[in-house]
Amino acid sequence: MKVKYQYQIIIYFLCIVFLQNSFGQDIQKSQSEKFQQANDLYNGSQYEKSIQIYFEILDDGFHSAELYYNIANSYYRLNDIPNSILFYEKSLRLNSNDKDAINNLKMVNNAIIDDIENMPESFINTNLNHFSSIFSFSNWGLISILLSFCFLVVFVFYLFSKSPTIKRITFTCMLVLILTISITTKISFNVFEKNHLDEYGIIFSTKIEVKSEPNNRSDNLLTLHQGTKVMLIDYFNDQWVKIKLVNGQEGWISKNEIKII
Repeated sequence: MKVKYQYQIIIYFLCIVFLQNSFGQDIQKSQSEKFQQANDLYNGSQYEKSIQIYFEILDDGFHSAELYYNIANSYYRLNDIPNSILFYEKSLRLNSNDKDAINNLKMVNNAIIDDIENMPESFINTNLNHFSSIFSFSNWGLISILLSFCFLVVFVFYLFSKSPTIKRITFTCMLVLILTISITTKISFNVFEKNHLDEYGIIFSTKIEVKSEPNNRSDNLLTLHQGTKVMLIDYFNDQWVKIKLVNGQEGWISKNEIKII
């Protein structure tokens, strides 16, 4: 009897797995058809309808760099600059190496009013940002893990080798690997911080005044316009958010005047 029940349980779980896989495949097929339908509408210059279907896909819980990229293109065709910038940024958060998204974002940013110069960076930070853009966070993390494994292998050779020559070679290799692991780990944390920890937003109000304090009575520090990207560094009473610009300036704005990337 026990064996019989075990077989029944196994068959039951196999049925569940089969149904889940079938259901998942049906959902993916449905979303793929929706995505193609939205693309066809976009190609037919029906941008508002394509956006509507793209958002239906998002509402179903499906997110991808390509989906955000297509939404951004649709908004750009409608001359909705803030939304196009927002979704290009969302796309690049998932795929920072997409050259089309990078080039389109640069082009759209030329249409915004605010021209804020970046704060000069040190030589180390400049090169760190350059290298960090080559791979994603997961890829950099994988490289660090593989290098750590190589270090372990070389350490074993160093530990058990009796040859002075091999010990010198393996010791040198360990020093090089330690340095390389430190660099790749730093880069992976830099990418993670940039894409997952740091919060950014796009200003959607036509014109806003940046305040010195989180209230309307405080002094105006500067004026910003729609489409400008800002870094979010603090919140107050769920109504105000402290922002930081690429030139280092900081101030407070109303939370409902931006959309978070």
